[in-house]
Amino acid sequence: MRTARTESVLAAAWLLVCALAGCSSSAPQPSPPAVPATRPLPDVLNGVTLDDVSELPGLMASLRALPQRPTERIVFDADTEPSHYTAAVDALHPISYLMGLPMDSTEVADASLTEYHDRTAALLAKFGGKIDIWEIGNEVNGGWLGPAPTVTEKVADAYQQVVAAGGRTALTLYYNPNCSGDPAHQMLPWTRANVPQEIRNGLDYVLVSYYEDDCNGYRPPLDEWNAVFTELTALFPHARVGFGENGTDEHAPLDAKLEQLTHYYTLPVSAPRYLGGHFWWYYAEDMLPYPPANALWTALSDALTPPPA
Repeated sequence: MRTARTESVLAAAWLLVCALAGCSSSAPQPSPPAVPATRPLPDVLNGVTLDDVSELPGLMASLRALPQRPTERIVFDADTEPSHYTAAVDALHPISYLMGLPMDSTEVADASLTEYHDRTAALLAKFGGKIDIWEIGNEVNGGWLGPAPTVTEKVADAYQQVVAAGGRTALTLYYNPNCSGDPAHQMLPWTRANVPQEIRNGLDYVLVSYYEDDCNGYRPPLDEWNAVFTELTALFPHARVGFGENGTDEHAPLDAKLEQLTHYYTLPVSAPRYLGGHFWWYYAEDMLPYPPANALWTALSDALTPPPA
């Protein structure tokens, strides 16, 4: 039950987050909470990204046929009304777990704090009971999102809203080892400098977006990934960690897609609290129609097939 004491605690928490994040006194105030998503989630959450839900029957059939219950990350385009996604959320919720991305990283720089707040609030109000995890920020250390203080302000606001609504929170970072145009945007240093401790302590999931094509074709060895995810568990003491995006250019050759998908989805990371994740970006574009014609869907299905006992 949401009591007056709860309201005061949340208000105090918001002031603390704002102080840490450098919010202005005119930052938007939290909206009333939506119904929390409370169904239990497994420790392993392998999934895919849906940036297009227009082919809903095909998506449902292909996702239902995977050998383990997938997690779909739905990208809610900033210029599209929440109601556009109602049918997809309603249809996918019973057959999968859902992660909601209120705004892709490419849209963040053009959104004011008020717009970022309002977008998160509208989606929470519409889908709060059906989205299992809310991605409060996507590829947040990427140089294209704008100045770090404004990014932190937006992330802090979204975090506060989701927590007030009783939802689970995820933050996606962008791994760019020695391939960032500005060293200040390298993943771990940026995170230490710009993610407030209150948020670090409270996040449920911390994910890493990595595209080899964006990093001069570099493929980190397994020991590097173990070191990266172990460092993240130290920075985020209560969060599960994993990959938030993998993929290739949409028009990459099929062989390249097959090789990268299989490599990352089967990577035997042994870092603490590792959940998998992966969330191949172009699922709707790459994996429909699915078998017998689609080799990439088959590769995904094979990668998600549990090993024999």
